[in-house]
Amino acid sequence: MTTERSLLSLFWSFFRVGFFTFGGGLAMIPFIEDEFVNRRKWITSAEMSENVALSQSFPGVIAINVSIIIGYQMVGVIGAIVAAVATILPALISIVVILMFLQGFENNRYVQMVFLGIKAASAALILDTVIRQARHSIHNLFGWIVAALALIVVMFDFSAVWSIMLGVAAGFIFCRKPQEK
Repeated sequence: MTTERSLLSLFWSFFRVGFFTFGGGLAMIPFIEDEFVNRRKWITSAEMSENVALSQSFPGVIAINVSIIIGYQMVGVIGAIVAAVATILPALISIVVILMFLQGFENNRYVQMVFLGIKAASAALILDTVIRQARHSIHNLFGWIVAALALIVVMFDFSAVWSIMLGVAAGFIFCRKPQEK
């Protein structure tokens, strides 16, 4: 496959994911996984899980970070740029259209009900992402304890940075301790 064709396939794959996904970055993860792991088989499920974990450690929207990583893995720097643009473009188009045509309808009962349904479906997609990520990332009691503590930290409105730092510190301490064989 030529680089141009790879870039076009990459662009359309991420554009389609971005176009048909509502609810933000985390809600896009199951669609990205379906497209690139199940449908196209360009990456494995384990690679997808690693990409999601890595993406969470960078600032910015997780879906865009994942798209950049996958684009880079597929075609290099230009692939990362193409994937990011393709992921962002549908949202940009949607926002412009909504601002042009739906202005003044925000108090309409039917519009409100549609958005209520979208929010509920998005919450389900985010929960799906959490469950999948937990299955691929947490393999022992130590992992579950760190995950529970990190959840408690963010539930009490502390910055997510503290949650990540907790995980880093716990992992560092756990790895330094001699393991039983």
